[in-house]
Amino acid sequence: MLLAKSIELFENLCQYEFDYHYYDLHNDYDCESVALKDDVLFINFKQEANGNSLSLIFTDVELKQFEFFNVNNSKNLTIDNVYRGRVEIDGELEECLGEKGYFYLEFDEGQRLEFWAKSVGIEEKK
Repeated sequence: MLLAKSIELFENLCQYEFDYHYYDLHNDYDCESVALKDDVLFINFKQEANGNSLSLIFTDVELKQFEFFNVNNSKNLTIDNVYRGRVEIDGELEECLGEKGYFYLEFDEGQRLEFWAKSVGIEEKK
């Protein structure tokens, strides 16, 4: 798991090296589901080429904004961007709140999430 504060500001985690393995979540995987369980956010993907599954996992999540809706003619979603950014709080731009970073997650189809999280990682499913 990567601590939020260690992730470079505005670096797109859709195409990123986690634990010495490069993942292209935008081009190589389809998002099958999004789940928030307790304070852990799971973005679940499947690779069309070989059927492998993985989850992009955020811990200690505090969801701030989300917009989800059904899309005609689409079985899965394509992730477009996920990055640690800044948010305005009381007129000031903030990028961290204690140990948490502010994340933006957007899909090509228009769905989006904004949330605070302490860490992020990838878990491959066999």
